[in-house]
Amino acid sequence: MYRYALFDLFGTLVDEGGGAIEGVPELLAGLPPERWAVVTSCPRRLAVALIARAGLPEPRLLVSADDVAHGKPAPDPYAAAVRGFGAHPDQCIAIEDSAAGIASARAAGVDVIAVLRGRAADFARAASYTARTIGDVVLDLG
Repeated sequence: MYRYALFDLFGTLVDEGGGAIEGVPELLAGLPPERWAVVTSCPRRLAVALIARAGLPEPRLLVSADDVAHGKPAPDPYAAAVRGFGAHPDQCIAIEDSAAGIASARAAGVDVIAVLRGRAADFARAASYTARTIGDVVLDLG
């Protein structure tokens, strides 16, 4: 069982137009706010602006490109999120939509749900699980 959810931002929570992807507000509303984070390759200012524009709640933990020496696909972003929660990697699940993000999470020892978004699953071979859309993701962070 996972205790923490680590979400990629762009393409997973927020679409190309800056809006919340369908199903995301409901998914986040169903999670304890102290149990989920955003892990993004965006600079912090852009990430905060995208989250606000999409009308999503501000995460209590945000790991941005500004917070790590090496971005995705290096393990640094997801390892920083795991440390931010004071957790062990096996307590965390990453929700990602890119090969670089999947590689980053896996390199940090974190399981991954790859969100396919209408694409073939080829890019997601290293993921632990796949979901057609973010709306298909069900998380129990008991």
